[in-house]
Amino acid sequence: MIREILTYLTESPRLPEARKFGHLTESISLLSREKRCQSAWLPHRTQCKSFITEHLKAASHFDSVLVLGSGPLHEIPIEVLAKTFKRVVLVDVVHLKSTRQSVRGLKNIEFVEHEISEIESELIKGKLADKIPLKFLDERWGLVLSVNIMSQLPIHLETFIEKKFRRKFKIEEVAAYLKNVTKNHFFYLRKFQCPAILITDVENYYYDKKDLLIQTDINYAHLDLPSALECWIWNIAPIPEFQKDVAIKMKVCGFVIK
Repeated sequence: MIREILTYLTESPRLPEARKFGHLTESISLLSREKRCQSAWLPHRTQCKSFITEHLKAASHFDSVLVLGSGPLHEIPIEVLAKTFKRVVLVDVVHLKSTRQSVRGLKNIEFVEHEISEIESELIKGKLADKIPLKFLDERWGLVLSVNIMSQLPIHLETFIEKKFRRKFKIEEVAAYLKNVTKNHFFYLRKFQCPAILITDVENYYYDKKDLLIQTDINYAHLDLPSALECWIWNIAPIPEFQKDVAIKMKVCGFVIK
């Protein structure tokens, strides 16, 4: 905990949303969670990297690749991307110093701090914006990657609304707003003139202490996703990571959107 606090105090994200919406705190906490769950998460990380590497051939050219939601790069085959593309652009709302340092030897890596949904600044003003993002669409990319970010985009928004605007909006309004966030991210990927690789969790499974399934959540009933090319299970929260008597696993799928 002390190390996390010190990291928080020494980081200097450019975007105000990084602190206001808890992105910085979550990015730091994620590193600790990944250490605790390293063995459980390793198969998922390996699958993500393998899927991306296998489908780099879908790129329309190899001048540039855009990675949305790059995070700490644990699920990104960053060295492969750096060797395959002349320019690799990593986009996230915050990039920790440790992440930047981990790729300092790769000279064609660029970090861009950008709020991917492009609606958090509107929510700060108390507005539930319905918007397909625009940034990066006017550039000539060879390939776009969205890796384990689509289902995460609404989480900080929902938390912020609960803290700041609990009485301002109806429950139905908030539910529709959060669904639109994932819908608009999917539509955003489809707007690029190049292929896009999408990796996202599509179902969540909750298990009790006896490893019996007690609940299933389907994430994208409101979306017409293409056929998945590959799926796997991510053991994201073994007991007691989530709760002392409940574990969570996710069905993760890889898609290529053309």
